[in-house]
Amino acid sequence: MFKNKWLHKIWFVLSTFLVLLNSGNCFGSTEISNVRYWAAPDHTRIVFDLDGEPIYEVEENENILILKFTDASFNKSIPAELILDKPGIKKIFFYDTEDDTVKIEFILDKHLKADVFKLKKFQDKPQRVVIDIILELPSQGVSIIKEQLPKLIQRKIIVIDPGHGGEDPGAVGKRGTYEKNIVLVIGREIKKAVNKIPGYRAVLTRDGDYYVSFNKRLQVAKDLGASLFISVHADAARNRNARGSSVYCLSTGAASSEAAKLMANNENLSDIIGGVPNGEGKNESDQIILNMFQTNTINISKTYASTLINHLNGVNSLKHKEVQEAPFRVLKLPDIPAVLIETAYISNMQEERLLKTDGFQKKLALAVASSVTEYLSGTASISPANDASKYDDNIDSASDKEDERIADVREIRTTSYKIRRGDTLFSVARCFNTKTATLLKLNKMKKNETLIAGRKILVPANLAEKPPEHHLRIHSSQGKQNGVMKTSRIYIVKKGDTLFSIAKNNSTTVEELRKINNMRSSDSLLYGQEIKLP
Repeated sequence: MFKNKWLHKIWFVLSTFLVLLNSGNCFGSTEISNVRYWAAPDHTRIVFDLDGEPIYEVEENENILILKFTDASFNKSIPAELILDKPGIKKIFFYDTEDDTVKIEFILDKHLKADVFKLKKFQDKPQRVVIDIILELPSQGVSIIKEQLPKLIQRKIIVIDPGHGGEDPGAVGKRGTYEKNIVLVIGREIKKAVNKIPGYRAVLTRDGDYYVSFNKRLQVAKDLGASLFISVHADAARNRNARGSSVYCLSTGAASSEAAKLMANNENLSDIIGGVPNGEGKNESDQIILNMFQTNTINISKTYASTLINHLNGVNSLKHKEVQEAPFRVLKLPDIPAVLIETAYISNMQEERLLKTDGFQKKLALAVASSVTEYLSGTASISPANDASKYDDNIDSASDKEDERIADVREIRTTSYKIRRGDTLFSVARCFNTKTATLLKLNKMKKNETLIAGRKILVPANLAEKPPEHHLRIHSSQGKQNGVMKTSRIYIVKKGDTLFSIAKNNSTTVEELRKINNMRSSDSLLYGQEIKLP
C-alpha cells in the first residue's frame, strides 16, 4: 500500500516534468528560420522568417545596425556570416548569446536611414521582420527622367507597371513560372517598343525583382505627369482551362462581375504580401473628392482600354471582349488614364508556355505600343514586319523612290476615310483616283505598314469615285493654316462625351481640339455645345 503511494507520487512528478518540458518546446523560443534579400534602386530589403511572434529591440550606431531577439534561436541553415555587398549594406553577422537571446549585426554602407518593421502571418507567408536600408539617392530611373524633363517636355510619358515583385510572387503556374518574373520581362519589351516611337518615352515602376508599394507606383506616374499608366499582370484561376487576355479599368463602386471582384481583392493584397511599413499602404485621400475626379478619368481610361482590347485581339484570344471594371488600388489615379492588362492565364499550361516565349512577348509589346499611339495621337499602328527590333525610328522618312516624284501633298485638299476589312492601299488609292505613294505621304506611312479596320486615313477630297457614304466624312468648312489646306466640321456634344472620346473617334488629339476651339484645360464640355473638328 505504502509502496504503491510512493510510486504514484514519483509518476505524478515525472508526468508534470514531461508536460512542462513539452510546453516549453511548444511555446518557448521563436525560431528565425530563413533570411532573404532584394536590392531595389532606392533601397535594399532584408527579410527574416519566424515561426512565432517576434520580440526584438533595435540599436543603431553609425554604420552598424543591431537587432536583438528575445527568447529566440536560429535555424541550423542560417550561417554565422552572410556577405551581401548590396547597395547600403555589406555584411550580416549572426550571434547566439545567453538566455535564449540572439543578435543580428548589420554592417551598413552609405545610406540615408534604416526602417525596421514586422509583418503578421498572412496566407502562406509566416511572421516576418523586415529591414529596409533606404539609400541616399531616389530611384535612379525616375531621377534621371526628372532631370531630363525639360528636354522631354514635348514627349508623352507612358508608365509601365509590372505587377508584384520581391516578396510578392503573384500567381504561380503549374510549371513553377512566377507571375512577377513574366510581367517584368513583358514590361521591358513594352518599354522598348514605346521608346522606338518618336515623341514617346516609357518608364518602368520597377526594373528588377523587388516590391514597390501601390503608393510609390502611382507616385511615379504623378511625378512624371504621365499620359497613360498601364499595369501588367498574368491571370490565374482554379479552372485550369480558363484562358485569354483581358483589360480592366477602375471602378469606384461594384465590380463588373464576381470574377473581376475576386481578382481585384487578390491584387489589392499585394502591399500586405509584398510588405510595406505601417501607414504607407493607407490611402488618406478624401474618397468623395477622389470619386469626383476619377469619374471623368475612368471614362477616358475605358476609351483607351477599348483600343487596347482591339490590338490584343490580334495577339491572343480574349477572355472578355468588353472592358472589365473592378476597384483595383493600383489604378487609383485621379487625373491619369490607367488600365490593368491581364496578358494571359499563367494557370493554363498552354498559356503558361506561351507567356515564356520571346515571340509572344514581343507581339504583345507591339500591340500595347500600337494601342498607345492610336489612342494618344491617332497615328498608324506599328507593323512587326519581319523583325520587331528593326522598327525604323524615323517614321517620317520616305520609303519609296516614287514618293520623290509626287507633288507637294500640302497643296492637296483632304478628307478622311475609315478603313474597312479587305481594304489595301492600292484599292483605296484607286477608289480616290490617286496613287499609293500619295496616300503614304499624306499619312506619313511606310509602304509595308499594315492597315487596320476602323483606322481613319487622309485621302484627296476631289473624288472620282464616291466610296460608301458611312465611311466618308466630307468636312463642312475649309481654311488654310501654315500654307496647308485644312478642312473642319461642326460636332454637337452629346451626353457622356469627353474631349478624349471625341478626339479618339475623330482621329485627332485633345490638344488639337482645344487649340482650334480656343479652349482652356479647365473648360468643360456642355450638352448641346458646338465644337469644331479638324
